[in-house]
Amino acid sequence: MKPSVLVVGGGMVGLAFGLAVKHALPEAAVRILEARALPTDTNPNPLDTRASALNLASAAILRRFGVAERLLPMGAPIRRIHVSNQHRFGSTLMSAEELGEPCLGWVVDNHLIGRALQLVADKQGVVVQAPCDVVRLIRGQSPAVELGDGSQLSADLVIVADGAHSSFREQLGIGADQRDVQQVALVANCLFEGAQQGTAFERFTRHGPLALLPLPHAIPGQQRFNLVWSMAPDQADQYSQVDNGELMSALQQAFGWRLGAVIDMGLRSRWPLIRVRAQEQIRQGYLVAGNAAHGLHPVAGQGLNLSLRDSWALAETVATAAARGEALGSITALRRYEQAVAADQERTVAATDTLATLFSPAFWGLNTPRDLALAGLDLVPPLRRWVARRGTAAGRPMGRLLTTTATTATAAATMASAEAPS
Repeated sequence: MKPSVLVVGGGMVGLAFGLAVKHALPEAAVRILEARALPTDTNPNPLDTRASALNLASAAILRRFGVAERLLPMGAPIRRIHVSNQHRFGSTLMSAEELGEPCLGWVVDNHLIGRALQLVADKQGVVVQAPCDVVRLIRGQSPAVELGDGSQLSADLVIVADGAHSSFREQLGIGADQRDVQQVALVANCLFEGAQQGTAFERFTRHGPLALLPLPHAIPGQQRFNLVWSMAPDQADQYSQVDNGELMSALQQAFGWRLGAVIDMGLRSRWPLIRVRAQEQIRQGYLVAGNAAHGLHPVAGQGLNLSLRDSWALAETVATAAARGEALGSITALRRYEQAVAADQERTVAATDTLATLFSPAFWGLNTPRDLALAGLDLVPPLRRWVARRGTAAGRPMGRLLTTTATTATAAATMASAEAPS
């Protein structure tokens, strides 16, 4: 009997985990259950989209899944990363050329990532069932889920990928540690005058870290960027209510004129920055994944990248389990997954928490150390290359099935990303 897997949650992470199982076990029956109807608008207003930064390890994994060839050309390559501290002297510039890489990563609209994953899933025989209302998990002899119509679906393994505030994680009796940094991410796309040069910017402002990630744009003489600006809740409330002109003026004042004038702004969204870390990630027959396992501050842009690395670890896990004749959802197999991802998750969460704290406007006394650190990176090329290599994934092998690059996320403050909850 062929192995079977259910994925509860059909966002980018759920699709990636489904593809990971299918990549490792082409004969497996994989079904993804998504509560919402699949989007039909394939050409949204480019100023009203969300985006994510994909590092080199993520690109390597997506190539193995058969997604990257279609997806990456639709994104914008990051060739340089400029980091600065508002009204201070510290700054540094990292470039792909220094690492001998064509780029440091790509920025891609989330709807394009989701669509590419969905198309490959369809091609490879992964069933995406949406809208599909999963009401509860059934923990018995065989893992299963109950749907809204009263029917049940069972599988060898159920993957829970329903986001940071996961009700199904709670049904498994798994608690989560939360860390509220008392900030809100204000996210929007914006246009500047001029031609796109492929530079991502991270600027530490008096309100909080401000990231601008380059995005493709069809109109000559304009540059489209994805803005992720972390700030106090009351400031986010104010900026959510002002008109575009006032917000554009505030952005111009905080960021400066490196890109010329801000000429337009799209729809704004916002969400509280609460780090969520599941205390456990497995139960017999069940695996918790994505933001349900680890919801990160966007200052390092590592949420989706970490989840993609987790998905590759699962591919290795199920391949090993099948080779040994083990059930995919056995505690023995899932503990190997936990061991495989533990160090990477711990480093990534710790690095992200540290960056969120160090670059918080509440810690004004750290301005001089921050300036010295940025200036040091600029003056010591080997150190700058080391930081860039660690943050963008260059040159680190990852597992027996993946022979290209991987990453740890340490010192990845410059790869900020507007990731929606998965």
